[in-house]
Amino acid sequence: MSGTGGSGATGPGRGLGEPPRPRTVSILRLIFTTVGLVSLLAGYLGLARYLRDHPDFSAHPFDLLYYDLQLFVLGSPPLDQGGPFPFLLDVARFGAPAVTIYAFFEAGRLLFATELRRIRIRRARGHVIVCGDGLVAATLSRRLRGAGHRVVSVPSDAVTTEPGPLRVPGAARDPDVLRTAGIARARALYACTDDSPTNTAIALAATRHGADPDGPLAVYAQVADADLCLALQARRLGLADRPGLRLDFFNIDDLAARKLVAQEPPRPVRGRPPRVALLGATGFGRALLVELARRWRLREAHVAPLPLTLVDDRASEAAGQLIHRYPFVRQVCRITTHDGELGDLLSGGAAPLPPDRVFICYDDEERALKSALLAEQLWPGAPGSIVVRLDRLASLREAFDGGRGDRVLDDLSGVLRLYGVVDAACDPALIGDDLVERLARVIHESYALARRRRGEHPGTNPALVAWEELPETLKRANRAQARDIGRKLRAVGCSLSPRVGPDEGYVLGEREIQRLAVMEHQRWVAERQATGWRYAERRDDTHRLHPALSPWESLRDDMRERNHEAIRELPTLLADAGFRIVRVRAA
Repeated sequence: MSGTGGSGATGPGRGLGEPPRPRTVSILRLIFTTVGLVSLLAGYLGLARYLRDHPDFSAHPFDLLYYDLQLFVLGSPPLDQGGPFPFLLDVARFGAPAVTIYAFFEAGRLLFATELRRIRIRRARGHVIVCGDGLVAATLSRRLRGAGHRVVSVPSDAVTTEPGPLRVPGAARDPDVLRTAGIARARALYACTDDSPTNTAIALAATRHGADPDGPLAVYAQVADADLCLALQARRLGLADRPGLRLDFFNIDDLAARKLVAQEPPRPVRGRPPRVALLGATGFGRALLVELARRWRLREAHVAPLPLTLVDDRASEAAGQLIHRYPFVRQVCRITTHDGELGDLLSGGAAPLPPDRVFICYDDEERALKSALLAEQLWPGAPGSIVVRLDRLASLREAFDGGRGDRVLDDLSGVLRLYGVVDAACDPALIGDDLVERLARVIHESYALARRRRGEHPGTNPALVAWEELPETLKRANRAQARDIGRKLRAVGCSLSPRVGPDEGYVLGEREIQRLAVMEHQRWVAERQATGWRYAERRDDTHRLHPALSPWESLRDDMRERNHEAIRELPTLLADAGFRIVRVRAA
């Protein structure tokens, strides 16, 4: 069972292909340029003085310049007669050849730089390949290098393919270019150009290469459209695992929303649910709404739905789509929609109660900042209560909340918080949380909710804790169950699909439920036996004994029913993750 998240750091130090220190190179060039100019001037003046005493050679200014330039090619006819020479001419005799030698060295270095880089990459092992030149690729490369990873960059089609110390020239989706980048021995590849089809093509090209025997190759492709990302993730889970390969797709808005809510989950305000306003039903806004609902549902003490106001030109349509895709949202949230701008809402006389948290999620960043300044005037709240989604303008954070006197704009008493989605999402560990990991969390959350409804609590059941606090053994068990979903569905001719459109999905029949229940029991038995568990009539976790570790035929009826119930709940569990079961062929 492979671990989750990004691969560990490879240790401190500079990464593969990291450029030489440019400041050192610039200083050397400046020094030898100065030496060259001084030698040229000193040689001219020294030759003029020397030829006064040697009339065999012409002292015409053009002849002096010609003799002077010959010093740079290690010889000048007037000097063949020997010395002594004037001091300035001695300076030029040694300075000019030194500049020539440096020029030859620099030319050779530049001439062979490409080949030397290819040799270094060819000998690399365990490095990370980042494909693309946009903000996501640059941010991710910086984070990876900061964590000690060796990084090789490959440009996209839209940019020049001139070689550089940090990149392999050529189009990233070309298998030969990936081979040059050392894909066969790489630890991971991130396809993050600005074009989703290109990223998918890069990922597919990477999967055609043989994996490193030292460990599996992890391939992650950025997909800008959230619906397409879900569809590709579903198709990937529906296929049998290929040894030595881990492929997943990620969406920047989804990752950033999950990280934001994980860091700042919704909390009660003076004993009531917090009032939340979402401005903009963009990809980030939709992902944020779902994550807020998911986190609020997990609170043990919540007794009322989360009041949430959605403001957008198509707010009603967006809310309906989200409620259809994630049915639990309707149960957890009380959503009020306003189709229009924030100004229209306020001028219409139907403004909601002042929210405790405001999330401004517009893709147009100037519009987002304008809305933030307006919202602060109308709804002054606690520090950090107005969060503004930014991407290209994320550097403005320093202007509002820079420390040590760096602030140049009023931070509105700390109310305004600028949230850089790319900076937040470009976390290798977060990207490494693939669909299996997320389904494993949903499985755990569903189990915990069901047990709490029966009156259980962490004191009676240690598994009823947040995913982050769950013991690693139970996390592995949930991951194994999630990973096996695709195999089970294939066995009955089904697959996963995003919950879009009016179709609710395929309903499993009793014969299919029976078959999948048997498969789940067999999987569970094999997993437990592999970790040292044995059969016993009475359960003993300390000695790893369990009465369900027996063949299906001899299993007690109540234990069989648990497996049946788990399969019957599978559509609901998948719906929580935004998926449904679809029929693709006859079983």
